[in-house]
Amino acid sequence: MRTRHVAIATASRVHALLRAEGLALPVPGVGTVVAEDRNSDSPRLRTRQPKNRQTQSATQGTVRLNAEWITAAGVAIADAEGVEMVSMRRVAHLLRTQPTSLYRHVTSKEDLVARMVEHALRKWSPGVEASDWRDRLIAGHRELWRVFRRHPWLAQQLSVTRPQLLPAALAFAEWAIQTFKHAGVSTEEAFEAHLLLFTQIRGMAILLEPEAEAEAASGVDADTWVEEHMSTLRDLTHRDHHAGLQALVGSGYELDLDQLFERGLGLLLDGITSRLHS
Repeated sequence: MRTRHVAIATASRVHALLRAEGLALPVPGVGTVVAEDRNSDSPRLRTRQPKNRQTQSATQGTVRLNAEWITAAGVAIADAEGVEMVSMRRVAHLLRTQPTSLYRHVTSKEDLVARMVEHALRKWSPGVEASDWRDRLIAGHRELWRVFRRHPWLAQQLSVTRPQLLPAALAFAEWAIQTFKHAGVSTEEAFEAHLLLFTQIRGMAILLEPEAEAEAASGVDADTWVEEHMSTLRDLTHRDHHAGLQALVGSGYELDLDQLFERGLGLLLDGITSRLHS
């Protein structure tokens, strides 16, 4: 950007094109990195695993796929570019194989996305063990927020009314129910309290992917966007006599999703605790 004097949006589109051509690869926790030469025998995302030097020439060029490799590739694409960019063809391109070869391990894109959800949720853990049930819930839901942050596409793929019957999702629900039951409530109350917390956190996490997409497309982050529209917001709040919003405009307040998550979690647990003991 500094050298060529281009906008962030232009640079973002270039990154997307490089990934689509296989010249760059999304690496979880790192970012987009330059792929090795197409003619190299050792691509960064290895799909060739010779047993030993004697059999290397015989096995070279054979793509050894499995469901876990395919799922990891789908997650890498979704993390870097959004779940809408995930397709069997795109995954095959990343793994340097043909789309038809994927169907021996994954039946469809829907099957792939379900596996991706399971893969992402398996990264969740209960957090730091604590003797108090409230502290355990705080630690565990902070871990859930961390998983949502790591995979911005994940929240929109999860349903409450028609929940995915995935081992990791059921394990989280069971942990939450059993933790709430330590407060001495019924299973039904524990389940409803779990849903209340989960839907609140999921609702906040749904904001993550659209914001990431908007920033990639425009090259403008949320704080900069607000600053650019501050004068219009100030005029509207004064004209329409919105005293509460007017007090915020120009006060230096910045919306921080991580801070909002912490406050929301605390307020909900305070309310649940009060209700359970009433």
